[in-house]
Amino acid sequence: MSSTEARRQARPSIEQPLQPEDLEEFIPLEHAFSSPEQLQDNCAGTGFHVSPSNEFVRLEEFRALAVDFYGSGAPKLAPGSYAEQIMNVVLQHDRRIAAVCPLAVLQALLLRSEMLMLGVYTNSAQSQDLHALHFSEASKKNLQYTALEQWIKSVLGGPLPDLGWPLAKGWGRMMRYYDLLWTDVYDSEDAWAVMEQPGQISDDQYHDALADVAKVLGGLGVEWWPCRGTLIALLRHGGRSGRLSRGLVDVVERDIDVMLGVHDEEDWEQTGRAIERGLLEAGWDRCWTKPSADLSSDYRYAVRRDLLYCVRLKPAYVLLDITSYIAGAEVPYVFVHRVCEEPGVSDALADGGVVAGDGCAAPVRTGPLQHGGGVLLKDAIHPMGRCRAAGMSISCPNKPLDTVQAMVHSGLDAGCIALPTAKGREAEDPWTRRLQVEGLRAEDVRILRERSQRLDALGFQSMTPFFESCVGLENIIAEGDVQNFT
Repeated sequence: MSSTEARRQARPSIEQPLQPEDLEEFIPLEHAFSSPEQLQDNCAGTGFHVSPSNEFVRLEEFRALAVDFYGSGAPKLAPGSYAEQIMNVVLQHDRRIAAVCPLAVLQALLLRSEMLMLGVYTNSAQSQDLHALHFSEASKKNLQYTALEQWIKSVLGGPLPDLGWPLAKGWGRMMRYYDLLWTDVYDSEDAWAVMEQPGQISDDQYHDALADVAKVLGGLGVEWWPCRGTLIALLRHGGRSGRLSRGLVDVVERDIDVMLGVHDEEDWEQTGRAIERGLLEAGWDRCWTKPSADLSSDYRYAVRRDLLYCVRLKPAYVLLDITSYIAGAEVPYVFVHRVCEEPGVSDALADGGVVAGDGCAAPVRTGPLQHGGGVLLKDAIHPMGRCRAAGMSISCPNKPLDTVQAMVHSGLDAGCIALPTAKGREAEDPWTRRLQVEGLRAEDVRILRERSQRLDALGFQSMTPFFESCVGLENIIAEGDVQNFT
C-alpha cells in the first residue's frame, strides 16, 4: 500500500465519538431548558459583555449576524469582525453558554470549523504537517458539534429545533469543505511533485488536451477564454508553438491557462465540481482548488479559493490552470476576489478597491487581477472574438492585451506580446536556450507578421495590432539581426 493510500484510509470519521475526557470538559452538567420554547426564550434573552468596550451583546444578535453572513455569499468571516469577536467569546465560554442556549455554541463551532478549513485553503504554501494540524482541530470542532447536538436531543426528547439559527446552512458548507480539503491536504503535495518534472509534450498532445477542455467547458455553457501564455500562443501562432527561421521553434506554453466567468461564489463551487467530473470522464487524473491570494495579502483569510488545477498524466503530463472571476455583479467590470464584511470592506475601499456588489468591495492588491487594480473591464472580454487553436476555433477576449496587462507576472512581458522572448520560460528547455543565445532576426519578424496576416484572413484574432508596441522592433527590421532582444 502506498503512503498516500495509507493516509487516505486513515481519514478520521466525522461521526466518530469524542473521548470521555473531551465530553467532560464540553457537555454541560446541568441545563436551563426542557422544551424548544424555553430554549428560544433563553437564546433571545441571554447575553454577555464583549471586551474591550464591555458592550453587552445578546445571543439573538449573534444569530442575526450568522444569518446575514451566510446570506451574503462571503467565503468566511472577516478577521477581526464583530461576528468573529462574538464567536470567540461563545467558544471561550462554550460549556456555560451551552447550558442556556446550546444553539449558539453549535453555530460558533460551525463558523470556527469553516475558518480553520479556509485557513488551510489560504495557507496552501505551508507544510503538510501544519495543514493536517489545522484539519485535525477542525475535525475536533465537528465532533463536538455532533456530541452537543445529541445532548440537546436527549434533553428535549425529540429532534433538534433550529429556532431560526442557520445551522443547516453552516453544516452543509462545512461538510463540503471537509470533503474537499481531505483530498487537497494529503494529495496536492504528490501532484505538485509531478509538476516539478513534467517531461516533454508534443503540440498534438497539447492540442488534444485543449480539445478535452473545450469540450467540457462548452458542454457546461460557461463563459471561458484562454489567458496569459495560452492566449499569446494562439494569437501569435494559432496553436501552441510556431516555427521561425534557422529551424528555431517558438514554444510559448506548456500549461493550458484559462479564465472562466461565473455569476457568484456559489456558482463557482458547482461549476468547478462539474468541470472535474467532465475531465475525469475524459481520462484526466485529478483536479484540486487553490487560492490565488498569497501570504502577504491582508485579505488572505477572507477571500475564496478561486483557482482550479486539473492534470492529465498520460500520454504526456499537462496542467489545466483555470482562474475563475465573478461576472454577475451589476458593475462594468469583473473581479476575482471580494470582501463583504466590515472592516474588510472599508479597508479595501480606502486602499483603492472598488465596489463589488451590494455591501462588498474588490481589494486592489490581491489575486491574479491585481495589476489591473483588482478588476478587468467587461468590454475587455465582450464582444468575444475567435482564436485558432490548431484545428479548433475557440472564444477569445475582445481586448487581449488588456487581459494580459491585468494579469502580468514576473515571467511575462506584457509590453511586447507579439515577439518571442526567453523571459519567464523554462531555462532548461532547448528552444528557450536557443532563443536566449541567438535572439530574433528580421526574418523571424517577417514570419510572425505573415502568420498573423493569415490568421486575420481566416477571421481569427492575431498579433497584428501589437507589433508596433514592441520596443526595439524598428531596430530588428533595420539592422537585420539583433542578438539582445531575448
